[in-house]
Amino acid sequence: MKRGKIIKKEAEQRGITLIALVITVIIMLILAGVTLNMALGENGLFQMARNGGGAYKEAADKEDLALQQGSEEIANVLESLKGPETIDDGELTTNPKKYYGEYVNYGVDLDGDENTIDWKLFYVGGTDTNDSDDVKGMIYLIAADYVPMENETLKAAMEDKDNGARMFPSRTSGYGALSANWGSSAPAYQPLDGLSPDPIELFMHTGYTLSSKSGNPNSAATSTLLNTANWAGFAKGKYGYAAIGGPTVEMWCKAWNAVVDEEDGFRKVYPNGNKTSGDGYYVGADANQTSTYYYITKSGSSFNTTEKDTIAKNYNVFFPQTELSVTANGVKGNCYGYWLASPSAGDTNYVLGVGYYGIVSGGTYRGTYGNGLRPVVCLQSGVKLQKNTAKSDDTKTVYDIVK
Repeated sequence: MKRGKIIKKEAEQRGITLIALVITVIIMLILAGVTLNMALGENGLFQMARNGGGAYKEAADKEDLALQQGSEEIANVLESLKGPETIDDGELTTNPKKYYGEYVNYGVDLDGDENTIDWKLFYVGGTDTNDSDDVKGMIYLIAADYVPMENETLKAAMEDKDNGARMFPSRTSGYGALSANWGSSAPAYQPLDGLSPDPIELFMHTGYTLSSKSGNPNSAATSTLLNTANWAGFAKGKYGYAAIGGPTVEMWCKAWNAVVDEEDGFRKVYPNGNKTSGDGYYVGADANQTSTYYYITKSGSSFNTTEKDTIAKNYNVFFPQTELSVTANGVKGNCYGYWLASPSAGDTNYVLGVGYYGIVSGGTYRGTYGNGLRPVVCLQSGVKLQKNTAKSDDTKTVYDIVK
């Protein structure tokens, strides 16, 4: 009996142990399910971790964007504080096609509207490898258009109180309303020796000795254009140094050759004033030519419609697109070209000029067919250009002159 009781007690103990084990397993399975659900469920730990990682990345991206925007704003503020970058003669001589023909806010009003954006960048000394040390780094401006005959500075330049008028308006109406000539009688030759600065060196009139032909009407007429004393009114601006009545043929050719693209259908042109039998300059395709006129087009003729459009777009500082029609003092007129400060070898009466239709040629000093005046100013040495963002727009870029 006693042993039987012992066996029964052991059996009961084993049964309790199995039940406890089963219950324990069940509880563990429940806990495991709860744990898995907490870890892997829709709102589980892993999902929360993934969501947290995405939120962190999004916050980091926003922070990076904000930092980038802040850096850009700071850079813009600093840029505005220091102002536009200045452009020196080194940049101008390296990229003449980029800058030649751009407007320059120079302090001399030409058309009477009290706006001095009447000038364009024409040439920078040193662009051509043959430029002398006298002109390297010098910046030259040209009147953006013909100067009206009623312009007071121009009238003062054309008048000569001692010897009568040096130049006259060619006509009072029609195509001569903006043009000028030397009248029916040739002017007296004006010696250029002793002028300071020397216009011969400064404006590159070095290929032809003007004084050796001082008896020629064309040399006498040219001397009035080259005499810087006549044109001092155009150099009276804050940064002006010296001025003449029009570009010399040497400067015109160097400026043109620096920017012309032969793929546009145009040719380079060179002057030659060294022919002993000549009474001025020849112009042509090289430095040894004996032609007295030269068309810029490869076809050797006037601009066609396409070439006119290209000139208007890329080279209008050199040629008018067409004969201009301008109202001055109530008179509507135009010009066919403008005078160069160089005599032509074609005839002792001929002064060189540039025609709107694409030619460099000579015309008689007393001609009334319509050559106007576009003075050239040499700025003081050491000046720079700076873009004027307020006055620039989609149609033009304007530069100020700064020291």
